[in-house]
Amino acid sequence: MRVFISSVRRELEEERDALPGLISALGHTPVRFEDFTAQTSPSREACLKGVTSAEVYVLILGPRYGDPLPDTGQSPTHDEWIAARAAGMPRLVYRKLGVALEPAQEEFIRSIGDYGTGVFYESFATTAELQTKVAAKLRELESAGNPLAFMPLPRPMAVAWRSDFEDRRGSTPNLPAAVEVHVLPATGTNRPARVMAELEQLLPARLRASGQVHAADPLAATRQGGAVVVTVPVRSSRWDEVRAPQVLGVRTAADGQTSAWASLPGDGMGAILDPDALPDQIAGLLRLIGGLGILDGDQVAIGVGVNNPQMMSVGRVSGQPRQQATSLMLSNEPIQVPPDELMTLAALGPGAAEVGRTLSRTLIDAVSPRR
Repeated sequence: MRVFISSVRRELEEERDALPGLISALGHTPVRFEDFTAQTSPSREACLKGVTSAEVYVLILGPRYGDPLPDTGQSPTHDEWIAARAAGMPRLVYRKLGVALEPAQEEFIRSIGDYGTGVFYESFATTAELQTKVAAKLRELESAGNPLAFMPLPRPMAVAWRSDFEDRRGSTPNLPAAVEVHVLPATGTNRPARVMAELEQLLPARLRASGQVHAADPLAATRQGGAVVVTVPVRSSRWDEVRAPQVLGVRTAADGQTSAWASLPGDGMGAILDPDALPDQIAGLLRLIGGLGILDGDQVAIGVGVNNPQMMSVGRVSGQPRQQATSLMLSNEPIQVPPDELMTLAALGPGAAEVGRTLSRTLIDAVSPRR
């Protein structure tokens, strides 16, 4: 496993320097910013790539928060934490005892331990104690394996698709084609009005904490038919610019269904359904839903679809911007693939990549007859 070591270096020099040798001795590969050679990309981008290239994230919390970056207003360590969370990887967090915390570091630690979206962290007093605890957790991860498992669907499950809960403005060609992911708990639930009111307050902050929306994106929750919906404004671009995928919204209903949707990559010629990029995009939406921390039960069913497909073609994102393109669809009816099996909650975390590949294939297969 590749293990990313994240922390402010100041006043944690000994702890940071003690972990790479330990991780290597256990048969894994340590990754940290001190080991990066000169690169063409900025150091922040290199660190975030280092996080997403890893399989385990280790965070050491000392007294210092670090210097906030101008574009995010957060320290590099904070940005790395959000990237690890968005990637859905295991996060091992260790807080040093006996040190006076900066106010910003106190707030960061408080957000890490948030009951709904955070993780439990361990404490340590000495470097030797930290090494012992990290080694134990890495061995535990080795033996755990992939908890992703699949089960037969006991009955058909009805999905509330995006076209069902949005008004008809969501199906006009002026809005980008979007991939939608819907996660349904295996056993029905009935959230009371009190819980839905709490989610209305919590969901925007949890979406922002996912790291999958820009810090400047305005977010607001609304109640629609008993569900809580948070939408993200579509970013404007010139007709000749390449459009990167963008998370456009999340929704959770009283029956437990939780959904997320995001625009497909594209250019002035329309959106592109890229068989190579789609698995990662679906996996990212699965991790986003899992990271919201609001699903009940330990098994889920997942449906996927594409909305506004009329200005969409199948191709490669690397070919953008294009000089010409052939539209894939004659109809603007959404493409919808309902769930056909149950899976464990690992589908929304460590198993998201595998599930993303499977769901991507089923969606591409559903598109093929219309080509």
